[in-house]
Amino acid sequence: MENRTCEHLNEKWCCHLKNNTIVSAFFWKAFEKMGTKGIQFIIQIFLARLLLPDDYGMAAILAVFITLSNVFIQSGFSTALIQKKEASEVDFSTALYTSFGIALVFYAALFAGAPWIAEFYGMRELKTLLRAIAAVLFAGAVNSIQYAYISRKLQFRSYTMAAVLSSGCSGILGICLARGGYGVWALVIQQIAANYLTVIFLLFFVRWRPKPVFSMQSLQEMFGYGWKILGSGLINSLYMSMYNLVIGKVYSSELLGFYNRGDQFPNMLVSNVNDTVQSIVLPVLANVQEEAGRVKELMKKGLVLNAFLIVPMMMGLAAVSRPLVTVLLTDKWLAVVPYMQLLCILYMMYPVHTMNIQCMKAMGRSDLFLKLEIVKKLIETLILVLTIPHGLAVMIAGQMVSSVIGIPLNIYPVSRLIGYGFREQMRDIGPTVFTGLLMAGVVWLTGTLVCLPVLPALVLQISVGVLVFAGVSLGIKNPAVGYAVRAMGERHGQKN
Repeated sequence: MENRTCEHLNEKWCCHLKNNTIVSAFFWKAFEKMGTKGIQFIIQIFLARLLLPDDYGMAAILAVFITLSNVFIQSGFSTALIQKKEASEVDFSTALYTSFGIALVFYAALFAGAPWIAEFYGMRELKTLLRAIAAVLFAGAVNSIQYAYISRKLQFRSYTMAAVLSSGCSGILGICLARGGYGVWALVIQQIAANYLTVIFLLFFVRWRPKPVFSMQSLQEMFGYGWKILGSGLINSLYMSMYNLVIGKVYSSELLGFYNRGDQFPNMLVSNVNDTVQSIVLPVLANVQEEAGRVKELMKKGLVLNAFLIVPMMMGLAAVSRPLVTVLLTDKWLAVVPYMQLLCILYMMYPVHTMNIQCMKAMGRSDLFLKLEIVKKLIETLILVLTIPHGLAVMIAGQMVSSVIGIPLNIYPVSRLIGYGFREQMRDIGPTVFTGLLMAGVVWLTGTLVCLPVLPALVLQISVGVLVFAGVSLGIKNPAVGYAVRAMGERHGQKN
């Protein structure tokens, strides 16, 4: 009896330690995302005040080629190592040497192709810039394996420290170079420094070192899983890069710079919320996937809460975009305002897409998800081709049309799986959309009527927006308020 009691206590203690480890990992992962993105955002504001839109346009073109190369170098093996039930030292070393070899191939390709890429875009500077920034591929190869090791060990504290330190140090370097008149080179050197500093800091914080071993069997096993991840990542990256490639070629690097800065603010806000929601929703829904009614109930709460966070942020940002750009980026960036406003409307639709996609994945229907992605990408590509001749604003409007078309396409299979259809979902987020529209109107009117300097007026608009949205949400008894209050109450109860 005594031995059984001891075993039970030991089991409870191990479970407690495991839960604490998972909670700690989530905390440090969230802190890493907020910390690094916060630092990067502040640094980008300083850099945008010092650099020109043309500099950012060239940097965006460079980023396309680095991103596509990194899909081949990083996506497959890192994920395969994390997913593998038991990853040995041989697996890690094999993955590292293979990734480094692929990086060498892509570096050689970019180095050789740089003159043609520069000629294609009519920008001679791209030749030297691309050859320089391609050096980040080697750091990315090493870092992807370091990250896989950290993920398996749940040592996210180490990665957080390395990421925050590298973001801060490279950001300060970039600002100093921008102040010294180095232009786009400030952005390039900042990126190179950030990648290599992350690797160097992780060498201090994490004990893992590669061994002089290589296994073809291990490589085949990891490639058997990783090529599917690589394929899906490549399709997504190609589509996401198309706008930068087209704008930079058809229009100008300056206009591409305006587009990227216009996307920066809404993208940062939505990605933080969306990444958090996705990391929580998928395992929660997957845990009850056999109970369609329970999945519907949880998805409904997730959709309502996600919309309650994103819709007011996007509508409020659209309403204050002009004074916000003036205060943070200066008047030379005012051309981004109409693009930012259109992109805010686009991002406002993300909660519906996110929740329905996560539901399909949780129900084990990745086949439906893949088919839908192919159909949507074909539609989106067609709309892109049709809108190219009509200017950047029309191209962004085309993205909005694609997103609107994608909503019923994403909802239809979910309605068949759990009975949560288009009308019901729109009815659930309707109160939030109505309140957000009302708030945006009041915020815009406040900015139009008050005669204050731009900074006090911006503070007033934001304050009015928060009060109006909160007040109306309480007044109409938006279900999201009740969900949020109960969730916070449950969390407080768990802490106690």
